[in-house]
Amino acid sequence: MGTVRQSLWEKYLAVERVVGAGLPRTRLQKWAASHPIRFGVYVAVPISLVGLLWTKGPGSGSALVALIFGPVMGSIYSMIIVMDRALRSRLRRRMGLRNED
Repeated sequence: MGTVRQSLWEKYLAVERVVGAGLPRTRLQKWAASHPIRFGVYVAVPISLVGLLWTKGPGSGSALVALIFGPVMGSIYSMIIVMDRALRSRLRRRMGLRNED
């Protein structure tokens, strides 16, 4: 079973190399990786505000949905950034890439 797992991991690393696993990150990606919570807030606030602007009236439940949907989207983005950081560090160790500044 170990050889099958190792073979699948090698194939995954080959695909990662093809799609650019070793490319340097952009300035925004570096900033977001070092501030995932702040980035999540920066995503959540505009989404909530736009959702509030699109509500039909004061009695509708869509304002509540907008106020819930924004923070949910912000937390999803924050979790994706944290998972990306973990994946990048693992790929750096496994692929022998240099450390990114």
